[in-house]
Amino acid sequence: MLAVVGALFANALIAVMKLAAAFVTGSSGMMAEALHSIADTTNQVFLLLGLRFYQRPASKKHPFGYGKERFFWSFIAAIFIFGVGSTYAIYEGVVKLKHPHAPENLFWAYLVLGLSFLLEAGSISLAIYQEMKEARAEGLSFVQYLRESKDPTAKTVLFEDSAALLGIVIAATGLYLTEHHAGPGAGSYWDGLASILIGVVLAIVAFALARTSRALLLGEAASAKTVKAIRAAIESHPNVVKVVEILTMHLAPKQILINAHVNLRNDLVTDDIERTNEEIESLIMKAEPKVALIFLETARKGHKIGAKRKVVPEHA
Repeated sequence: MLAVVGALFANALIAVMKLAAAFVTGSSGMMAEALHSIADTTNQVFLLLGLRFYQRPASKKHPFGYGKERFFWSFIAAIFIFGVGSTYAIYEGVVKLKHPHAPENLFWAYLVLGLSFLLEAGSISLAIYQEMKEARAEGLSFVQYLRESKDPTAKTVLFEDSAALLGIVIAATGLYLTEHHAGPGAGSYWDGLASILIGVVLAIVAFALARTSRALLLGEAASAKTVKAIRAAIESHPNVVKVVEILTMHLAPKQILINAHVNLRNDLVTDDIERTNEEIESLIMKAEPKVALIFLETARKGHKIGAKRKVVPEHA
């Protein structure tokens, strides 16, 4: 939440400054950067909506809760990055290449880009600090946590801020080459080219974020490491003969649903089975605190679970 709020205020201020500089200078690169920051600001609002709505309790219509609101709003943010930021930046750059003219009053452009870089650096530093704190809490390195985390909100902030810093460097380079008349045509095409490159960067970021959110919306399973820990916890119970299958799905970044099919010893009676189920659930929760819902389907060793249906094994 802190990283999103920090990014929201930083991007809102940056968007105003870049938009003013774009009108003053007539730079396509600055206009692309302004649209980039406007898209980022809007996306922070989307992410805050996700953080707000996913906490609603489960209902009859949504018995598994609203955890996937986080994934939905992150997906919307990715679409917005592409639809507003990337598309317009590329369009602006193409128009500038067809009708090249050098931007003016570049002092203001450099000043705004410098201030924007400092604000974006502060925003991404806050996001990295928060992610490192989360990583330490889970006993992971920053890189491991970033790779394994199912939190699209944090990834969106990091990706956006990284793209923003790269975009500022591209825009500044385009202005510098244009100002010094580098290349043919007195270098007037560099500003348009910078705008196109910024659009490409945004498109790549949008695709990466959309791909992650899409997988989670479609019901992505828990990581192989988590599934392995859950399987080991179940198998550690003395009454368990075999774990037939474990199905998992992320309901939210830190909420996992488990459906486990387990064969138990043949000599167990009803009371033993009920007690065993409770103990297995406790073992699972201890092995993986993110588990929110557990569905156990147990049977004696000689009984084949799911004999009347075709089971699709999990990819783990």
